[in-house]
Amino acid sequence: MIQQDYFIRVIREFFAALARALEKKEIEDRSKAIHEMYEQYLGSYEFYQNATPEDAIEHILQHYPEEQRYQRLEMLAELYYAEAEWRTYPINMGLLQRALTLFEIIDHNSGIFSLARADKIRSIQRRINPSDE
Repeated sequence: MIQQDYFIRVIREFFAALARALEKKEIEDRSKAIHEMYEQYLGSYEFYQNATPEDAIEHILQHYPEEQRYQRLEMLAELYYAEAEWRTYPINMGLLQRALTLFEIIDHNSGIFSLARADKIRSIQRRINPSDE
């Protein structure tokens, strides 16, 4: 129970840190804050930037307890999504595609419905395939 309470606090801390990072006006400051969040909450920034969604999932499955896996995947998806906002084409599209893949996996497998996640999935789909509207 103590471990679960601690991890809930970690999740809250993560989303508060993400909100603070996104408030930064300078792209360099925002980028640095996001980079640090990868390192603090998930691991190597370089690994996750070069990893396929499958590699990232495998890494999280190997390094985190079962009860944390979907939340860690969601953290990663949120970081990809946030970073895509200021990255240029085609990097932003790759980040959006990775975020979409992770959000969809979480949505189908976690057993927890989230309106915010569903909205992000639809938003990413529209950005990746604008002609589908």
